[in-house]
Amino acid sequence: MRFEVVELSPVANKVVLEGRLDSTTVGQVETPFTAAVAASGRSAVIDMGGLEFLSSLGIRLLLSSSRPVTRRGGKVVLFGVRPMVAEVLTAMALEQVLPMVATEEEALALLG
Repeated sequence: MRFEVVELSPVANKVVLEGRLDSTTVGQVETPFTAAVAASGRSAVIDMGGLEFLSSLGIRLLLSSSRPVTRRGGKVVLFGVRPMVAEVLTAMALEQVLPMVATEEEALALLG
């Protein structure tokens, strides 16, 4: 699992996830991911293009990190989601909470 945070602006971060976000790797990235998304005070775009697998624990991490952002009036937008991962998120109707778009440009446009 590779995890990287890029500061895009004073109000937004980009988080890049690569590999598998499952029961083995969630523990490795949970604290820095939560800090980059929930505790940063910024909106976030999450690059999911390199994410090969997303388990229920990974979904929980995405949701729990996005809630504080939305409560503060910010947004979390996923982009580049691979078809298999998108199927899981869509089946759980999570696109209502975590919008999914194709490109980083579209994700940044949704942030406003």
